[in-house]
Amino acid sequence: MTRSVLLYSPSVKAVHLPLLKIIKRARERHFLAKYKEDHPQIDSQVLEDTRLAFAQYARDTKGFPADTISIDAFPEWFETQKQLIESPILDEDQTIFKVRILALQSAVNALRSASNGSSDPAQYYPATDGILSSYLGNVKKSEIPPQEHAIFADYAAYWENHFNEDLRTLNCLPPTITTRVSEFIPENIAFVQQIIDNGFAYAIPGGTVYFDVNAFEKAGHYYAKLEPGNRKGEAKQEEEVTAPPATQEGVSAAELEIQNEKAQKRSPRDFALWKKSRAGEPGWQSPWGSGRPGWHIECSAMASQVLGSQFDIHSGGIDLAFPHHDNELAQAEAYWHKDPKQSQSPVQWVNYFIHMGHLSIAGAKMSKSLKNFVTIREALNSGDWTARKLRILFMMGGWKGGLEISQNFRAEVDLWEKTASNFFSSVEALTLEAASAGGPRPKHLFREQERQLYQDLKTAQKEVHDALCDSFNTGLALSTIQDLISKTNTYIKNNQKSANDPDAYFSLNSIREVARWITKMLQIFGFEASTGDDAIGWSSGTGSAGSGSVQNKQAVILPYVQALSQFRDNVKHLAISNKTEPVCQELLKLSDNVRDDQLLQLGVNLEDRDSSIGEPALIKFGDPAELIASREAKVQAQLEKEQKKEAARLEALRLEKEKAEKAKVNPQDLFRTEEYSEWDEDGIPTKDAQGEEVTKSKRKTLKKAWDKQKKLYDSQLASGSGA
Repeated sequence: MTRSVLLYSPSVKAVHLPLLKIIKRARERHFLAKYKEDHPQIDSQVLEDTRLAFAQYARDTKGFPADTISIDAFPEWFETQKQLIESPILDEDQTIFKVRILALQSAVNALRSASNGSSDPAQYYPATDGILSSYLGNVKKSEIPPQEHAIFADYAAYWENHFNEDLRTLNCLPPTITTRVSEFIPENIAFVQQIIDNGFAYAIPGGTVYFDVNAFEKAGHYYAKLEPGNRKGEAKQEEEVTAPPATQEGVSAAELEIQNEKAQKRSPRDFALWKKSRAGEPGWQSPWGSGRPGWHIECSAMASQVLGSQFDIHSGGIDLAFPHHDNELAQAEAYWHKDPKQSQSPVQWVNYFIHMGHLSIAGAKMSKSLKNFVTIREALNSGDWTARKLRILFMMGGWKGGLEISQNFRAEVDLWEKTASNFFSSVEALTLEAASAGGPRPKHLFREQERQLYQDLKTAQKEVHDALCDSFNTGLALSTIQDLISKTNTYIKNNQKSANDPDAYFSLNSIREVARWITKMLQIFGFEASTGDDAIGWSSGTGSAGSGSVQNKQAVILPYVQALSQFRDNVKHLAISNKTEPVCQELLKLSDNVRDDQLLQLGVNLEDRDSSIGEPALIKFGDPAELIASREAKVQAQLEKEQKKEAARLEALRLEKEKAEKAKVNPQDLFRTEEYSEWDEDGIPTKDAQGEEVTKSKRKTLKKAWDKQKKLYDSQLASGSGA
């Protein structure tokens, strides 16, 4: 089995953004940092620039009445948006609008504080960062020459390192080959030139090169394979034009340039392979002038350079299917072009596409623009998540359908991890106990119970294999493993020694065989599991059951813990045998305190078994914090159970009292209310309050209620509890 090549471009895919957005953000970060250096104090120039930044940001905020609401009128207008600001449920457009007006509000508050004499740069700049960086990146972008690449390379390098560190934290294998578009410029240029030479692209005056979709289709190729419904649609471009000085006609020079380029396209569907560098963008010399790779071409060029004319699997977010991946396919197939009429094997650049679903929070797609995203690093630093928990989360959710991060899903993750950890801990404890036990040679039976356990293992192995063959259904695979653990735990419980069955037997070898296979699968799934042919459990780095040095240390201290545990078992047995003695109750409390408090803090968990037949407590080792947290959860669950039981008891008393009070009512008086005006000799209504005859169906219902009340009334008279 060979290791596959993982290829990605940190400048684009590591942060899931088109190149132009990365260029824009790098530019904004650069000029904001320089601006802070030039203005260490909040002076009049900073205040004036903030007002200009407010005006630009307000104009660019879709839905905001920038023409009528000035910066001075903004606070009053903002008060009218309280319902929007406080609403927990918003669509995507509303959320973006909310985020942007909150940025405006933050800047207004900072300006107000500065005018009142409070102008601390450590507070002012973070409050105005959103609008000020956008403004500076736009008005100063012409100061960056095309050959100045360091600004953008440094920004991409920061996030590349960030991304790789997160990969290591999650125990992901590093890429075999990493490609950066800035290091593949000659290959990109050659790739575009070959597409032109093959007749599927054309350059326009100014230096932009477009892909010719019509020529591509006329040659027998198919465009938009992934999303055929978009085949006839106009090409989506990555261009974002932001507010340079406007012309007299009200259209910016950049907008006019874009419109002129679009007018020269042979078809609205054509998309850019190579783009003329504009102000504030990096550029490289090419046969068509100074420019940069288009949004899609870099992926096709780099992947083709490394992997050739065909490879198996290409992945990405579902939102990249069109236009990005469809355009990648078209470019690559145009580069590797074979005439379909002359070739029996037309170009197929990618055999399989895997499009990942979105992560969602509260029903909304996790997105930087919506400000509802949580990075892996933030999740880990919060203490709410561990690397293992995140990996379980992603595997349970699967890759295809998207993942809604909710409290219920989080509970499922915790339960799966706890189930696996407890199982490994039990197997480890039983193994250590067996290894240290003296006496006669242990039995090794193979009964129907053991046969069934091996059958359960075999079934689980097949089901996990089938799940992974079914489009990598990792969620089903984890569920199957959890079910196998449950069946193995049941096998252990049903064959545990007790007063009723002191000669009970379970096969530790069979249990360990199950645990070894589960550990192997966890290794395959990328969890930090123990390694080695006989490995069982999580790796020692996780603080849970594992192998190697941790198990060696546990083996060393086990005899000492066993001596203490045996002493506790004997004291507990004597105390239970003499419960009437006051001191014995105190001894039982001290025994529980040793188990539930002192030993847990040392990473030792004593799991009591049937002491009436001399069965010692099972000794488990684990992380003190995890053991204490588990104990507290059990105490809380028991408390809630008792509270529910008490609430049910009080409710039963209330109903009984209510029933007793009702039983005192004579059926003759049951319906003598203002709702009726006449009754028969038994007190059953014959006419309603308006004097109308009671219908037969109504009277039948009333008679049933009367009979029930009479039975209740007679019963309480017979018991002698009546008045």
